[in-house]
Amino acid sequence: MCGIAGLLRFPQADPEPVFRMMQSLAHRGPDGEGIHADGPVVLGHRRLAIIDLEGGRQPLFNEDQSIAVVFNGEIYNYQELAQDLRKTHQLRTVSDTEVLVHLYEDHGPAMLSRLRGMFAFALWDGRTRTLLLARDRWGKKPIYYAHDHGTFVFASELGALRASRLSQGSIDPQALHAYLKYLYIPAPKAIWKGVSKLPAGHLLLVDEQGARLQRYWAPPVVDSLPTPPDLEHSLLDALKQAVELRLRSDVPLGVLLSGGVDSSAVTALAAQASGTPLRTFSVGFGQSDDELPFARLVAERYATEHTEIVLDGDVRSATERAFDAFSEPFGDSSSVPMVAVFREISRSVKVVLTGDGGDEVFGGYDSYRTVQALPHVPAAQWLVRLIDQLGVEHRTRGLRRRLLALATRGMERSEALLEVFSAPSRARLLGNEVSAVRPAQEMVGDVQAALAFDLSVYLPDDLLVKTDISSMHWGVEARCPLLDQVVSEFAVPLPLSTKLGRHEGKILLKRALRELLPPAVLSRPKRGFGSPVANWLAGPLRELVGDLLLTPRISSWMDERWVRRVAEDALERRGNAHQAWALLALEAWARRHSDLEP
Repeated sequence: MCGIAGLLRFPQADPEPVFRMMQSLAHRGPDGEGIHADGPVVLGHRRLAIIDLEGGRQPLFNEDQSIAVVFNGEIYNYQELAQDLRKTHQLRTVSDTEVLVHLYEDHGPAMLSRLRGMFAFALWDGRTRTLLLARDRWGKKPIYYAHDHGTFVFASELGALRASRLSQGSIDPQALHAYLKYLYIPAPKAIWKGVSKLPAGHLLLVDEQGARLQRYWAPPVVDSLPTPPDLEHSLLDALKQAVELRLRSDVPLGVLLSGGVDSSAVTALAAQASGTPLRTFSVGFGQSDDELPFARLVAERYATEHTEIVLDGDVRSATERAFDAFSEPFGDSSSVPMVAVFREISRSVKVVLTGDGGDEVFGGYDSYRTVQALPHVPAAQWLVRLIDQLGVEHRTRGLRRRLLALATRGMERSEALLEVFSAPSRARLLGNEVSAVRPAQEMVGDVQAALAFDLSVYLPDDLLVKTDISSMHWGVEARCPLLDQVVSEFAVPLPLSTKLGRHEGKILLKRALRELLPPAVLSRPKRGFGSPVANWLAGPLRELVGDLLLTPRISSWMDERWVRRVAEDALERRGNAHQAWALLALEAWARRHSDLEP
């Protein structure tokens, strides 16, 4: 787990921009750095040492050093791959990184189908003078890149890319609209013009002729396969193997235990497979509805070394720390407890397993049943238009969302229910009607579309970004067993009837785990890992809202009156707190960039 950076410029590249990017990525790799310069290419690496602590320094090479790689992530099946590769190759290390160069020698870009893990890597083939960038199937590890005037530059974080001083673009209006709609910016867009994110499941080949983007994997089609026999046992076997593979580590390891079904399942399986007492970590807000009691039940059952982290102290400092961690605008308020909990985890372990992906893979969100229950009423569209024409959308936001959901189907219905700022609100704020980024995948069926959106957009561009940035900000590696390739390709295509009932989700997962988890955990209502945003904005963050949004820097490219109205509504507990949070996070980001153009 690390930070990577590099550039390609023919015929000769200057290493200095890569040194600047590596310095910006030091938090991702506090255990060392390495650089490789070979004519037109420079590869840089910051290391967080997890596997082969002595031999795994990067860049790593093949036998004749014609192929070099810098790698961020973990290849969980590296031992099995290495065993096979040793029949024809000389491996100098026992790290997971080295298998990449030898697999590439044997299979070229098709090597990606053999990797079981999370990864973002850059591989230079000196024989063909080609740079290969690749990102894992679900997008757990990031790559930003820019290609301009014959220079190709890439890095693990947007801030590092900016530190290169080779990419200094202005704000992309389409990306800004997407942020206001979703609270994040879906790939391939980034907040800066001329900068792209490598999408999940894609590779990029760059040479003297240009760059070629290719998709090598797509999420399985939701609800596309019949129910196989022995369903629960097959799933449990796949889950056990996924967790066992992710326990491979040469440094201390733990589990982030929220008290929900997903992280509790990971804890149970990890405790059974581990030869030593498992470390677990839970977070709460010091409120009566905290999940800490449920996490405690699981920790007690499996006799883990349990740590509870309660975020009831300086909320403003925690919020500002979270804002500072993200080099692109990010409006998911749960980033505050995530950044805080990983800060505490970093004091004890360097690797932690999480329950990320369980709701998307197994159908856990209440919104899926909401989408399923809504009738289709096309005539509701004229009421939506009337609300928009009257300019009262900000007063009737909840009603408008429900009417729009009734009037639409498929992906549009899902987006109607989740959007933070509607199209009229975004146009009012920004003074234009640029279309936000839309997912390319369209599904037949409302629930199928909602699941497909979450798997292809929300999961890689919000949840996994939050986990990656929050953990790597403190030098911690986060692993997601429920997003294992075998598990997800088994579970996602199953019939909806195996996942969703009238009153609950995750039916199959709960049945598979009934012998492993306390009944109170399995039967509890679904509760998201959210922050008490409305209470924070009107209470401990009141001064921060006043400092940032009542004299906003973003007013140079937004309507200041509407920004102030959203802020004032939040201070008085009116309106929508998530809208105020979105603008607060955007303003905090804008103030860190003095070179922003209106």
